[in-house]
Amino acid sequence: MVTVILIDVALAGLLLVVALRARVAWRQPRARIAWFAALIGSIALLTQGTVVPLELLDGLLGGTNVLKLVQNVLTMVALWLGIQAGTAPVTARIRTLRWWFPASLAALFAVVFFVAVPERGSSSFLFLENLAVTSTGAWAYGVLHMAGIALVGLLLFRSARPSLPKPRVFFRVGAVGIVLGCLSEIVDLTLSRFFAPDAVVSALFDPLFYLGVVSFVIGIFVASRSSTTIRRRGEDLLARLEPVARERGVRSFAGMPADAVVETRLHALRVAVEDDAIATSSPLSPAQRALIDEIDAHLTRRTTGARS
Repeated sequence: MVTVILIDVALAGLLLVVALRARVAWRQPRARIAWFAALIGSIALLTQGTVVPLELLDGLLGGTNVLKLVQNVLTMVALWLGIQAGTAPVTARIRTLRWWFPASLAALFAVVFFVAVPERGSSSFLFLENLAVTSTGAWAYGVLHMAGIALVGLLLFRSARPSLPKPRVFFRVGAVGIVLGCLSEIVDLTLSRFFAPDAVVSALFDPLFYLGVVSFVIGIFVASRSSTTIRRRGEDLLARLEPVARERGVRSFAGMPADAVVETRLHALRVAVEDDAIATSSPLSPAQRALIDEIDAHLTRRTTGARS
């Protein structure tokens, strides 16, 4: 019951992110990475069977638990995209990301899944855990995919370093929960296959992993709100700087991409205005200098992870 609640809470949160950030993702190509991560994560959670019956979804794939492989791949890709949303360059787009890593891991998952587990039985939420008791192949696949997701969780923990302070906490707590959940599942599968199952260890995965997912989703919410605040602050500063640029006859956007982010345009115009003041020996007025200082503080805080 607790597992179902955690899955549904995480699913509702991700669907909310998908809905609320759709317009931003449409307008800003860079923001589509985080939006796509939330969308893939939503689909991954939908395959858990808490909303749509698992038997129905797996039945569309033949009714032989292939849905489990789909869950694992989607979960891994969603977490990897979450990392890219925070670490990829400003100019990054979904199509320009280094897809070789998740593609290679997904291919490895698929090969081992079909080779090591040829007989998978009928649709079942716990088919892998139950089958691993007697099947070394099922154990091997379970260990592999949990190790793969744990690796992505470790990368998520490391990638949270440049995040803003508040979302960083949620991202790192989420990463720790995901990694510990995966490790507990590896131990549980190993005990079940080669030794004696332990009820305490068996009960650890769901709360650790899904609490980690919930924390990650909260981090996305907090980061989204912070990013919106920073973007609006940048737009306000840009709107205040543009009249100064026009007054001085400064034109700095020639050749700049139409989809350049606010910070890029703000920085370019700020540099152009100050260069003009130096080149024409016409110092900025106190009000203009104060505006430039505000812009510098905004851009510095944005890049160092402090609040704007």
